[in-house]
Amino acid sequence: VHPMAIIGENVFFGKGSQIGAYAILGDGVNVGDGTTVGEHVILRAGTTVGRHCLIDSFATIGSLPQDESFDAKIFSGVIIGDDTAVRECVTINRATVEGSHTKIGSGCMLQSCSHVGHDCEVGNGTVVATGAMLGGRARVGAKCFIGGGAAIHQRVVVGDYAILGGNSSTSLDLPPYAMAFGVSTVIGLNVVALRRAKISSENIVALKNCFREFYVRTGIFGDRARKMIEEGFGSTNETIEFLTFFLRNSEQGFAPKRHRIK
Repeated sequence: VHPMAIIGENVFFGKGSQIGAYAILGDGVNVGDGTTVGEHVILRAGTTVGRHCLIDSFATIGSLPQDESFDAKIFSGVIIGDDTAVRECVTINRATVEGSHTKIGSGCMLQSCSHVGHDCEVGNGTVVATGAMLGGRARVGAKCFIGGGAAIHQRVVVGDYAILGGNSSTSLDLPPYAMAFGVSTVIGLNVVALRRAKISSENIVALKNCFREFYVRTGIFGDRARKMIEEGFGSTNETIEFLTFFLRNSEQGFAPKRHRIK
């Protein structure tokens, strides 16, 4: 712990952790084994950081939610999993419900100047690129990529392995394995991520066929998905995950697919 750091009461430091100059750690903060907290970082009360993480300079974690109705007397916090990097100037707001937490998974990277709003959940292995923004209560799945400058509206759900392109935005839910670009628009499948996940060629072909058939059909998304499951399109783990995503009660609705312009 650098002598110029400011440390509150009952702060826990894991073995091999390092706290830089001018870092401020509030009461009851937990820092895991081997984690580095850079200079000028602020970890407010209610923050737990996992093992072998990097919290880089000027990051602020556990700050007040940007919610006009929030009662500052509520005790809530932020939980960050193991092996996650939070780069320079990232902001993560604490949750709005008593005893609850904004959650960042393990193996994530939150690049510089990105923002995660209150009550959000970010899955394991997800990258939130420079300047991207997650509105309150957004949920982003595992192994996703949120491009630089992208914006996710509050309460939106993004499925596993999805990509939202740089400077894009979505106010509608994005299904797993999807690529989205522009404004709330699915443009295709994230085949590169499927291959990196070592999903078999046969399963990728099955998902491609399922994806194509789903967006060719018309009608309510949930009805399409239910009918396709009855017809046997949910023959693999990936196709089941894709189709059942549309059976949820979505608060925002689902993003449509862009059709080619002839």
